[in-house]
Amino acid sequence: MMMKSSVAWGVLALALALPAAAQTGPELLLKPFPRERTLETRSDAVWLGQGETDNADADFQLSLYESFGRARVFPGQRADPRVGYDVLYLDLDTDDPALPGHLTDHSVALGMGVLDLDGWLGGLTVGVGYAGENVYNDANAFYYMATFAVGREIDESSQVGVVLDYNGNRTIYPDLPLPGFQYRKRIDPKLLLGVGFPVTSVEWKPSDRLTFDFTYLIPDRLRARVDYAVMKTLGLFAEYDDRTEAFHIDELPGDRRLIYEQKRAEAGVRWDPFENASLIVAGGYAFDQEFNVGFDTRDAPNVAEPSDEPYVRVGFEMRF
Repeated sequence: MMMKSSVAWGVLALALALPAAAQTGPELLLKPFPRERTLETRSDAVWLGQGETDNADADFQLSLYESFGRARVFPGQRADPRVGYDVLYLDLDTDDPALPGHLTDHSVALGMGVLDLDGWLGGLTVGVGYAGENVYNDANAFYYMATFAVGREIDESSQVGVVLDYNGNRTIYPDLPLPGFQYRKRIDPKLLLGVGFPVTSVEWKPSDRLTFDFTYLIPDRLRARVDYAVMKTLGLFAEYDDRTEAFHIDELPGDRRLIYEQKRAEAGVRWDPFENASLIVAGGYAFDQEFNVGFDTRDAPNVAEPSDEPYVRVGFEMRF
């Protein structure tokens, strides 16, 4: 009844990756996790330059701190149970009356394999989180998550998967479990395509040093990245990404949330001083930033637009 090997997780990883917390949503099971590892963790700090909002040119400066990771609970077990966490903190140094001074979103989840039947492999995750202005003083800011995914190999080069995902803090349809599917095909050793809803992806490695990744999440998520390995322990990269986060605020009605949207383009250096650790230093530009208020992104009137600003990002990763 349980997962037989890391290959099983590889099949499920092809099912889907819906928008959710970095390691407490579907990614907890669906993102590949090598069997020889028991822990993965990453922390980032992003500092934007001094700017302003469109509300009477109010001062605005954002600092973003994030840490997420996952670990195997009982390494070697067939069900491969694992726990994941995600912590996000936004420090808004602003005198704009439409915006709070800080926002936080943190969550924890547990996932494991639950099905191995006639070639179909299945996994389940459950989690809880809090996204609000002040920690644990707003009952509306608590949310729950659950994902069930199944997938199977069609042949050596193609897989198919389906998923049912619920995330009470999703920025679109947070009140509904959403179905999805994906068909993934390896065209050749250098090219992997994934076609489905809501995710379409391309992974292309034209050489040992160069890698391209592209992911489009319908309707409003796009990520593109290129990596170049200068040497074994040193690499260069460029990336475009956007993110949308939602938070409950005390002053808003129970089902209204403050929704933050941001697009970023950056370039940086990745250095591996040790085999199990990486240091990332990058610089970039944050643009098209918006704070909106609504139930979800389908109908969320704008309340503030921060100016486009340069930023610096420092990150650290560990894996054992």
